[in-house]
Amino acid sequence: MNKQKIWNIVDFIRHQGKLPTDQFGQILPIDDLLGWFGLDECLSSYEQRCVKEELAAMAEAQLALEKIRMAEQLRTGS
Repeated sequence: MNKQKIWNIVDFIRHQGKLPTDQFGQILPIDDLLGWFGLDECLSSYEQRCVKEELAAMAEAQLALEKIRMAEQLRTGS
């Protein structure tokens, strides 16, 4: 496995902005995210697992930030 390859892929995804969501605003499931970015066909199964772990962490962080923003808006009334 090439760690640099994984880092570059994750960095590319991070620079896309927020992770893609479904019609209800929910972040797509991790397997769907792999397909969304076309990674399901170009990575080995081990590389896919590594990227999935990173995507799961990114999704968790994005949800936490959204909760913090909502709490801040409620607190300030904006």
